[in-house]
Amino acid sequence: MLNLACGAKMHWSWNNLDFSPYALLAQKPWLAALLRSAGLLSGERQERLRQIDPAIIRWDLRKGIPFEPSSFDVLYHSHFLEHIDPQFVLGLLKDCYRVLKPGGILRVVVPDLELLVSQYQSALQAVDADRPAAAKLHHQAVVDLFDQMVRSEATGAKTQKRWVRWIEQKIRGGAAETGELHRWMYDRHSLGRLLTDAGFRNVQRQSAVSSMIAGWPEFLLDTNPDGSVYKPESLFMEGVK
Repeated sequence: MLNLACGAKMHWSWNNLDFSPYALLAQKPWLAALLRSAGLLSGERQERLRQIDPAIIRWDLRKGIPFEPSSFDVLYHSHFLEHIDPQFVLGLLKDCYRVLKPGGILRVVVPDLELLVSQYQSALQAVDADRPAAAKLHHQAVVDLFDQMVRSEATGAKTQKRWVRWIEQKIRGGAAETGELHRWMYDRHSLGRLLTDAGFRNVQRQSAVSSMIAGWPEFLLDTNPDGSVYKPESLFMEGVK
């Protein structure tokens, strides 16, 4: 099983692949210790680093998926596809198809455009009806739709000390340079068509806990330990090679 662009959300029984600083620091604990002693690695980030699979594969997926054809039974990526320019998305999904075994399952999770638009429309109606706290709900609905398309500073940097933020900005750049910005959005129809065009069959929508993947809820990739949904604004879809 392969988890692409896993970030810090992973299960250690899987093959986990990412290109984030966490993947680098997990492979170089001496560097993490140095950054911690210099005050450049916060306690929160150190705790997140402890969750990283020490066998994580650090790889830039702009170079393609670094495995032979028919290598995996399951391939999963969550909140990754929307960060890719639309003209490259079909190529990535075809590469996912390539590394799956016949009968293998691809599970894709993205922000659900349909849900976000529905939330915006509900908030708009609440404002029109002058309901309590409607303005706050309306503002949040707009933020949920557009903020990650336009923000300039990487989210993780905002909670750091000012001098740490300055250093990170100089080294890593802002949200665009770190790949944080959303380049497109998908609903069940557009994502379903892409999966079909990439060659997948039996394309179907799932929930956070339902899947064609055996034992899916046990991996806690789309849920939290208490059973709640990890990213409630998500669309979950699967296809079979």
